[in-house]
Amino acid sequence: MQKLILFIICLFISATTFGDDHTVKKGETIYSIALSYGVSTEALMKLNGITDPSRLRVDQKLKIPEKKDAPKTNAPAQSGIATSQSNSEYVVIKNDTLFSIARRNGVTVSALLRLNDLPDNYVLKTGDKLKIPQPAEVKPPLSPKSPLEWPVTVRSMAKSTGKLAGGVIITSYAAEVVRSVTNGVVQSAGPYLNYKQVVIVKNASGLLYIYGGCERLSVKQGDKVGPGAELGRLSTDRSPQLLFMVDKGGVYIDPTTASRD
Repeated sequence: MQKLILFIICLFISATTFGDDHTVKKGETIYSIALSYGVSTEALMKLNGITDPSRLRVDQKLKIPEKKDAPKTNAPAQSGIATSQSNSEYVVIKNDTLFSIARRNGVTVSALLRLNDLPDNYVLKTGDKLKIPQPAEVKPPLSPKSPLEWPVTVRSMAKSTGKLAGGVIITSYAAEVVRSVTNGVVQSAGPYLNYKQVVIVKNASGLLYIYGGCERLSVKQGDKVGPGAELGRLSTDRSPQLLFMVDKGGVYIDPTTASRD
């Protein structure tokens, strides 16, 4: 099991990058880098003065463009007040954070970001106006029998490569909850060296569901989980990523066809 986790982490590190600068690794392309950050290849090439994407070099430094500029806001007549039942609006006051606003309103940070069309590294300013998701816009907790296709909200997805080809790398939102897609028992849960957290869940059929790249965990070895159960959370970094794989007797199978029972 420890060897399996080591292989998972090695692939995850090679496929995941964070921050505003990126160092090109062997096998990467302009397309794969743009996909991992959720930006267009055109914007990435323009920012870095690249005219021929085929001439990308290993160890080349790239600047990562922002997806969009932060919204402009006007100073409100009132501060820190949510109004309107159909489409609540909140005006940011001093010391507010996305997390504190989301928590007070019973919604997730990712739902707040999506509704306001904000980049996940956006820094609030006093006077910003935010739309607050209503219950219909927030996904409710899944019941034990509810289907769940992916562990996190998918912004973009790419197939994993190398020794552990067969899984997917999902780019999601800051602090997104990582959920189990199946019933099962947690076989392993914890950090490996300094490389984030990995959870492995085994279902009744013997399949191993592997979730790599959590910032923190909500389960421990031996816990029983069901579809929709919280396993942990992604980091608050820009464009956090989750490695999701399914192992069947030592062979990695396509996660899109793997059972969700």
